[in-house]
Amino acid sequence: MRKKIITIVIIALAAIILGGGYLLYQRYYGGAVKFDIETQPIVDYEHRSMASSHGIVPDYLWMRTKQLMVGVDDDSLLIPSSYMIAGRLSYQDAESSGEYRLEDQALLLMMYVRSGDRIKAMQLKEQILEYYDFESESNTGLSAFLTSYIYYYTAYGSVNDGARIEEIVNVLFDEEGNMRQEALSVATYEQGTFYSLDNPGDDDGAFSSLEQIGEDHPVEYTELTGVMISSIDLRLIRNLENNGLLPEGSFQKNLELVLGARVSDDIPLFAYAYADGIYVYSHNVAAAVDVEESVVTMRHLAEVGELPSDSYNWLKMQIMNYGLVRQQYYYSYGNTQGDEAVAIYADIMHIALELDDMDMYERVCILEGSRVATYSSSPALSMIYREEDGRFVFYARENLDVCLAVT
Repeated sequence: MRKKIITIVIIALAAIILGGGYLLYQRYYGGAVKFDIETQPIVDYEHRSMASSHGIVPDYLWMRTKQLMVGVDDDSLLIPSSYMIAGRLSYQDAESSGEYRLEDQALLLMMYVRSGDRIKAMQLKEQILEYYDFESESNTGLSAFLTSYIYYYTAYGSVNDGARIEEIVNVLFDEEGNMRQEALSVATYEQGTFYSLDNPGDDDGAFSSLEQIGEDHPVEYTELTGVMISSIDLRLIRNLENNGLLPEGSFQKNLELVLGARVSDDIPLFAYAYADGIYVYSHNVAAAVDVEESVVTMRHLAEVGELPSDSYNWLKMQIMNYGLVRQQYYYSYGNTQGDEAVAIYADIMHIALELDDMDMYERVCILEGSRVATYSSSPALSMIYREEDGRFVFYARENLDVCLAVT
């Protein structure tokens, strides 16, 4: 009899637990409407093997990035924008940037979901929602987080996540599907306002007087309000429209805005911003196109199959013929100058994936692989570094975005 009573009690408790679990699931997950989204191409074995042959080993890169950088300043789950490891001299201590950019957290969240780490993804998502004031974040940061958040929502999301995504969409876009304007800063020569250079070269090939002054002329900055072209994430916008979070036509309207940012028929790069009804082509250097911003724009176009072939050919020529990309394209000289644009090599890897160009992918793997830490006792072994003033610095965006390009 006693045994029978115990069995009944166990069955009753199991029913209560299962029933409670079902009710909780229905409350938080049962009503969640999963999105039908486009994602980046699958990184197959051939691409992973190619990257590994040049020193970029996906599992090691991901493991070391988490070990070295996640929660380095405190017990949080956030990742700082960069981390400098200790130098050879006794006073050269390791140092975190202490800066937590939303776009870096977005990449970290994407990697947790990509690697199937549900617990870490949920914990990080909650901390992001608590830590950041989305009203004050940049359009670039919000776009990046929305991209990762809907990816997370599709895999693990709850009803509450769906509601939060709608809230953030309403912060970033107006009712007509236009991205909100934000404060921007543009380099100008000290004698005038900013130069949009809507027509950088006239019919006879002459350039405006701006280019004749020379790049060493004193420069100041002009503040304006507009939309950075590189912040317009076209695949995100199409995903939001396809799932009813942006009005019909939002994608096409934004696509036309981005394609219209092309500098000229002869210069297949893209403007920095759109403000006051005109395109602003210069950014940090007057009379020059910001190549890094242009490449990010190219990535967004490639992700929706709209990257013009001559833009891609221009970029591929820089990599294949010259072996690197530089930060600025000067109208007056007709070529690129400045420091190497290492910050966008991960973006180029993604473009190569989108266009299924193995030659381009391999060449950028070589460039990134040349900066992989190989010293066996280094805490950053297998990570991608930059050498700055004799010290080794590791950037979250570069390491995480390369992880995504090889995982």
